Amino acid sequence: MDSAKLNRRNFLKLGSAAAGASTLSSSRLVAMEQEQGGKDYSAVSGAEREAVPYTCMTCNIEDGGVAYVENGRVVKLEGNMDHPNTRGKLCAKGNSGFLHIYDPDRIMTPLLRTGKRGEGKWKRISYDEATTLLAEKLRVVIDRAKAEHKPEVLNEMVFKWGRDRTGGAVKRFMHALGSNAMLNHTNICESSKKVGLEPTWGPDIESCDWANTKYILNFGSNILETAYFMNPNAQRCVDGVVGNKAKIVTFDVRMSNSAGWSDEWFAPFPGTDVAIALAMAHVIMNEGLADEQFIADWTNVEVQQLKDHLKPYTPEFAEQESGMKASDIRRIAREFATTKPATTFSYRGPCKHVYGAYQEAAINMLNVITGNIEVKGGYCLPRGMGWPQPEPVPPAGATASEIAAPPEYPLASHAVSTHAPYMIRKGRAKVAVWMHYYDNPVYTYPSSHVWEDLLKDEQAVPFLVSFSPYMSETTELSDLIIPDVTYLERHDPESMPSGLYPCLSIRQPVIKPLGGTQEFRQTLIDVIRKVDPDGSLGIKQYFAFKDSEAWMRAHLDNIPGLKEAGGWDYMKKKGVWPIYGKVDPVTAKIVDKNGNEVDPGYGLYKGELSAAEMASAVVGDDNLIRKDGHAIGVHVRGKNYKGFGGETPKINLYKESYKKYGFNPLPVYKRLHARDKKANELVLTTYKVNVHTQSRTASVKYLAELYHKNPAWMNPKTAGARGIKDGDLIRVSSSLGYIVTRAHVTEGIHPDVVAISTACGHSAYGRLAQLKQQEADADWMLGGDPDISNNVWWNDKGVHPNPIIKLAVDPIGGSQGWYDTVVTVEKAQPGDKYGDVKASVEESMKDYEETLRYAYVGDLHRANHKEVDIDWDSLPKPTVHGGGH
Repeated sequence: MDSAKLNRRNFLKLGSAAAGASTLSSSRLVAMEQEQGGKDYSAVSGAEREAVPYTCMTCNIEDGGVAYVENGRVVKLEGNMDHPNTRGKLCAKGNSGFLHIYDPDRIMTPLLRTGKRGEGKWKRISYDEATTLLAEKLRVVIDRAKAEHKPEVLNEMVFKWGRDRTGGAVKRFMHALGSNAMLNHTNICESSKKVGLEPTWGPDIESCDWANTKYILNFGSNILETAYFMNPNAQRCVDGVVGNKAKIVTFDVRMSNSAGWSDEWFAPFPGTDVAIALAMAHVIMNEGLADEQFIADWTNVEVQQLKDHLKPYTPEFAEQESGMKASDIRRIAREFATTKPATTFSYRGPCKHVYGAYQEAAINMLNVITGNIEVKGGYCLPRGMGWPQPEPVPPAGATASEIAAPPEYPLASHAVSTHAPYMIRKGRAKVAVWMHYYDNPVYTYPSSHVWEDLLKDEQAVPFLVSFSPYMSETTELSDLIIPDVTYLERHDPESMPSGLYPCLSIRQPVIKPLGGTQEFRQTLIDVIRKVDPDGSLGIKQYFAFKDSEAWMRAHLDNIPGLKEAGGWDYMKKKGVWPIYGKVDPVTAKIVDKNGNEVDPGYGLYKGELSAAEMASAVVGDDNLIRKDGHAIGVHVRGKNYKGFGGETPKINLYKESYKKYGFNPLPVYKRLHARDKKANELVLTTYKVNVHTQSRTASVKYLAELYHKNPAWMNPKTAGARGIKDGDLIRVSSSLGYIVTRAHVTEGIHPDVVAISTACGHSAYGRLAQLKQQEADADWMLGGDPDISNNVWWNDKGVHPNPIIKLAVDPIGGSQGWYDTVVTVEKAQPGDKYGDVKASVEESMKDYEETLRYAYVGDLHRANHKEVDIDWDSLPKPTVHGGGH
């Protein structure tokens, strides 16, 4: 109805119609109240809306969802009640996800640059033209590699992603082309956590049984609101704290929502979590509180060996380094060890420092020495499921890529992508075609100005391709844009170990891709067929799929169990498999048809080896079971168990791989340079918020309205000493340059720290993110959202801190040291304006050289690890990682 004609008579008619619909549908409304999701009805017609299951992708946890479609438009999203780990719930980002589809600044057609890079001049072209052009550029590289008999030339085709949830599609594409030059974003995310855990027990993360625990030590994780934990882990953490009366103790430099919700919050000096954890381990081991039988049976260390190693790490030592009282460290260590079951959890806070892998290993050790591994309420292995790759699978490229895996970091199994622009500038890597997907390093990386400088350089990067549906800070520098669709319009297999019930889920188009846009998976098929039209290169065979849905069938139709249930057709209807039961409306637990809770199973490492597996196997003095030269299990009290999946089937608290490269095989505390800062200096830390994900949500109005400015948190004591009041304009300076922002003075932060969220401060990513929402639509945009054009009440877009954050890398795990930048903070100087940013590429290049000094071949490595008992001259020489990266 035309709003101009909504007079009193029409209003009364509408009211009568609504009343009638209410009367007629009362039975349906009662039914709705008795159901926990799964159905939804039109507010206008009363008709039941089409419900289509999908898997969320607003962050990396991949919650199960249901989209409700009315007249071909997504009108509502909610959680999928059949998904066992998210139990019918979505967070704010997930509920707002449909707005990604209807973003007025969404790119609706492929674009070819016509002006200078970054000038914003584009020519609209078709998907056929775009994929043909990309195929031609790739074929030139392939032909040159063949003509010169140099397979390493193929690695000049580079693919970088920020979030690859394609189920292997990107790797298939690059390996089919013969390139191993793939870069992820994991070293700016959590790679040192992964490398702290993988050699220990195999998986790169834990799955805490929050709901059944009695005690939680939370090191540097904002469980209740960060992108990775807010829904499934936060649900179970609340279950444990509220329903099971678990105690939670948080260590964080800032009072996050999780810290404020905890029973106790401690704010240690940044990077000293490891000193606290080792001191707690010292108390537990020396006061007879450890589970010595578990240590003897299941680890590769002896009790006395641990006591000797931990001897220097007294609570008094930890107090000196961290600022946390020794008495509190002792008390909490005793509580943790004597309260069963218990678990730790940790994330970016400890691991995003130089030597972050040691921090993660030390925290992990607390669970091991107390025997809280794989028990109900304890620290459990993650549960995930795999799926087959369609045959034939292309082999990895013939030569390794140095840019994908810098050889100075042999333990960094998730690579070191932060080094890429520096390596290209130094001539260590060449690029012919650079492709990027779900990636925005010009915004998201430390010293982000270095990425902008590189990607603007047409000599260094001759051809730059983006698959983004949004004009991000990186996409706007591209030569060619082949826009993907949103996650609600695409196909992917998925299995995220976000809880204790392993399951597979899918993404599928809940509506037809808007405006004739094309999903990335189809773009890959088209490009490969044009690179190798007649199959003579042997590439085309790997993409012999009719379309994206046929590709999904190849993944899912032949998985045992799922095949019998209906394979891909079943997944299209349910969205997830297996379905373990129903969500109890009172307890919110997964229950079977009899109302009994479904046991997820514990003690996964105690799967027994079969007689066939034990045939010709030998049990060694260390109780490891070896066969054909490989350790396949652990012999414990007369039984032969499969054990864990790390360096050996035991829990490897002592890591031989670390020692091989001169790092301490047991976790140690390394005093970081920030600990020795000057009195007038502070440590800059960043943080995430519950309604934003990296750079990808600033254009979502519901979320931007909730959070759109990011002032710098400062302690009152710190601010007062500088004459700074709440709301004042301030200059935050590092050795790279400065930003001008505003102060938020609060008791909820360590006095030596200044904290700035990374959720705000865009120079691109659409008009809303830049507060240019009243500018006219470009001809390539979706356009047409008056709510954004005329209903934005805020006038602050925030200031992004990344340009002044220094490059600093953990030499073990490869993580960026996000929380190691030392800064000064002062009142703004004359002429400073809110939002000013100044940063030096030349100074950032010095940081690259400095961080290499910490690598295992660097001069500072030996100086920092004098305690390691090895022949230093025997360290392996740097070699490029294998082709699988």
